Amino acid sequence: MSYQIHDNHIPERLISFEGMEYRWLGGTNYLNIGTHPLFQEKLQEGIRIFSQNWGSSRLNNYRMDVWQNLENVLAKRFQVEAAALCSSGLLAGQTAMQYIMQKHPDAGISLAPKTHPALWRHPLMPAPGAFADWENEAQILCMDGIGSPWVEEFLTGFEENLLAYQTLIVDETHRLGIVPIQIQTPAQLIQTSSLSKAFGIPAGIVLGKSKDIEAIKQDPFWIGASPANPAYVYACLHAQEAYDERMIQSSELAKAFTKNATQVHFVPNYPAFSSDEPALFDHLKSHGFLCNQFAYPNPKSAPLCRAILPSCLNMQDIDELTQALSTYENA
Repeated sequence: MSYQIHDNHIPERLISFEGMEYRWLGGTNYLNIGTHPLFQEKLQEGIRIFSQNWGSSRLNNYRMDVWQNLENVLAKRFQVEAAALCSSGLLAGQTAMQYIMQKHPDAGISLAPKTHPALWRHPLMPAPGAFADWENEAQILCMDGIGSPWVEEFLTGFEENLLAYQTLIVDETHRLGIVPIQIQTPAQLIQTSSLSKAFGIPAGIVLGKSKDIEAIKQDPFWIGASPANPAYVYACLHAQEAYDERMIQSSELAKAFTKNATQVHFVPNYPAFSSDEPALFDHLKSHGFLCNQFAYPNPKSAPLCRAILPSCLNMQDIDELTQALSTYENA
């Protein structure tokens, strides 16, 4: 089933659909940060300070520290040398690709199967087939840190056998702020991500070595782009305790779910699952849970069922969800 809900608020734990109330497992609002009192306070404060979006380049004569301050905080949080904020995750991915293709103009580039469009560059497309069959001998390798919408673990050891001359670019949009993103590899590593998922702000980020980030910040592609909205950047910067709190909640829910889950595809201790069983959507709906079920990224693709475990759920919800899944084969 593919369906639409037309409403004008961001859903939390409960959502109304067809006259009924359901636990909402859709979307990508992993941490529900927008309802945290500290985040709300700091966002309101940020709007008072900055009052509007700021469209000038980061190299404008008039400069504000808020962007660099958040870059420093996130670089420390994710244990990398430096970070570059962008106005979206897609722009972060494209900025990293622009940089690396200029740095190595003659290098071979290979995109892993199912790589997010943020790392596509025409005419390059993701390799067909399964990730396990991906030939990763090219100098520049691009991939997702974890599968979405199909929940699939990719970083299972191959990265440790890459060579120093290679560059690995990883889109971390569905891991950043949710599970650890540290990657041990001899290859040069650049990580990109949207900050609109777990972090809940309209921005993206590039993480990497200082020399790469400094070079990116000299690239006209980055310089010419408007920076992320300063009010949201301010809120993220000053609400780090709220993120810590919600990350702990998310982790506890994920551990409880993946300990007992059946019938679906999941990664241990990760707050999401997926299934290509066409009847699972209706089965979970009959038990009070509403998941996503739509074609992605191609509208002609077969719809699949994908769900997250937002931090606003409680342990009773998790128990009832795993119980509902355990009865699916008899449905």
